[in-house]
Formats: sequence, structure tokens, C-alpha cells
Amino acid sequence: MQHIHIARLLFFAVLMQLTCPAFAEIVPESGGHGSVYFGKYEPKEPKSLADIPQPVAAKLIQHLKKRLGEAQYAHLKFAGGQVINAKELRKKEPDSKDYQWEIPAYILQFDFELPGTPKVIFPVEISLRSDASIIEEINLPAYANSTEKQVFHSFKELMGVIAKKGFHEKNMAYKLEYNENEVLIKKSMFEKNMTVRLEYDKELDTLAWRYTKILSDNGYSTQMESILVNAYSGKIIRTTQSRAIR
Repeated sequence: MQHIHIARLLFFAVLMQLTCPAFAEIVPESGGHGSVYFGKYEPKEPKSLADIPQPVAAKLIQHLKKRLGEAQYAHLKFAGGQVINAKELRKKEPDSKDYQWEIPAYILQFDFELPGTPKVIFPVEISLRSDASIIEEINLPAYANSTEKQVFHSFKELMGVIAKKGFHEKNMAYKLEYNENEVLIKKSMFEKNMTVRLEYDKELDTLAWRYTKILSDNGYSTQMESILVNAYSGKIIRTTQSRAIR
């Protein structure tokens, strides 16, 4: 819901719960799952689809299977979300009636496991009305209707595509993370002078790798260049430049 004007709390250290497989990969900088802040009102947080009404869950599952196909649907794992009661929200936050966006009844989140070794876990979300009709579609391609999205390429497999543009793997840096029992739970990547994140491109209905390279940093501002590459076709979608001020 890009048009939401209230704060979203993004947890950047993320992507993997401790129950996920070791070495589950890298969607560095992709903000994991967030939540919508509703002021004094605190929505319920479902632990599974069993925590939402059965008719809603049934319609949601039917929709996801139709959009993703049975094979891809099997790679979804429920991760949480928010259940919003509009009446209770209005009581505690009267100004919510003036929100310039439609308040969903359900914001439901999943982890989507992509193929490869190590695995890639991509956080996805869908927003529904109380009757299970869709406000914001899940940020995954409509796999069931596509024959072009059969092979997912890891960001490493596409390094040759962007190397021609001056983006080299030597500019990346990695770290390992451990849980409280000193068991390795995640291999992630942090910023050196290039970062990579996996995104959903709504216009092209595809997942894409965004490689961002720091061109210059004078301590006050940073100049960056990004290349967006289709994770299925391996073709460059676009190249952009941006500037960040500290």
C-alpha cells in the first residue's frame, strides 16, 4: 500500500525467523515484514490463517492458488499480519475517518521461498476487505498465467549481466548471523559500496534484483546508481541514478 501516509514500521534486520533453514539467503535491504501504525488502536495479530474467519481464509486460499498456481502456493508460509476492526479503530482514533486510503480488514503476510541454494525468502503481503475482496494484491507475479517465469535466477547468476555496467561482486560484503544457541541462521549482505535487494515490479509483474552501487560519498551526500534486472529473463529493466543527503 504505497499510498499509505502513516508510518510503516519496517524491520530491516530480518527476513528469516529462527525456524527457517540455515543459510536461507540474502534478500538484503528488502525490509522484511512491517506493520501499519494506527495510533492508540492496536490491531490483533494473527498467528495463523486459523485466526481469521474461515470463509475469509477459504476465499484467500482459493485466490492465491488461482493466481500463483498450486506449485508456487506451496512455497508460501504464513508469517503474521494485522486484523483491523474499523469500529474499534474509529473509537480510539476518530481521525481515521479522514484517512485518504481504504482501511483493510486484514493485512496478511507470508514468506515466499524461492528455489536455489542457498534459498531466498521473500516477504510478501496482501490486504483484504472483510468479505475477502482484495484491496492490495500480493506482491508476487501471477505465476499461474505465465509461461515465462519458470526459472528464477539468484543475484549471483546475474552478476555477468551487470558486470558490463561496472558492477562487480568484489564490491559486496557478507556477514553470518547466529541465534542464541550459536547456530548459524542467516547469511546476509551488508553495504560496502554495493547492495542488492529483491523487489516485485508491479508494472512488469515480475521479481527483479536491484543492484545499487555507491558512486561517490563526501560525507554529506551520496551519489548512487541502480540497475534493475528481471530475475527470470535476466534482462536489464532500467538503470537509474539517485542522490541521498545525510
